[in-house]
Amino acid sequence: MTRLVACALVLVFGVPRLARTQQQILAPPRYMEYRADAIVARGTTLQGGLGPVFPLGTYVRLSVDGAVGSTWRDGSAHASGRVDAISRFLLDPFREVPVAVSLGGGVSVPYVDGDRRVRPYATVVIDVEGRIRGRFTPAMQVGLGGGARVGFVLRTSPPRWR
Repeated sequence: MTRLVACALVLVFGVPRLARTQQQILAPPRYMEYRADAIVARGTTLQGGLGPVFPLGTYVRLSVDGAVGSTWRDGSAHASGRVDAISRFLLDPFREVPVAVSLGGGVSVPYVDGDRRVRPYATVVIDVEGRIRGRFTPAMQVGLGGGARVGFVLRTSPPRWR
């Protein structure tokens, strides 16, 4: 009878917990990224932003970021902002090496105060992500999308995943 009760307790309490643990192992959780970017095109733009990163499987991450800052163009500064949706393919999603590369692309929709039109731009990026430091993983991102862009990124990804 004691074994029967013990088996019942394991089934009731142990199996759901094991299932949650396996799900966490197979799929990384959503996390945040914080960024500072410089974009050089017709003008020079400096912006800070943040947004969630959604894992779309083991190797792919989709980030949707909003950023605000200032654009210097024609001798004057203008308020500016943008929304990016960029999907990246990670070459090392499990942190097997200290520094990893990811390649991505998506769309960037910038807005500069005083512009009559808002135009989306195709965007391509290369990320070099470093070792995790405390709660954050630093990364450098370079690419094209509305101009040449360079960004510094801090991600809150879990220790097991990039």
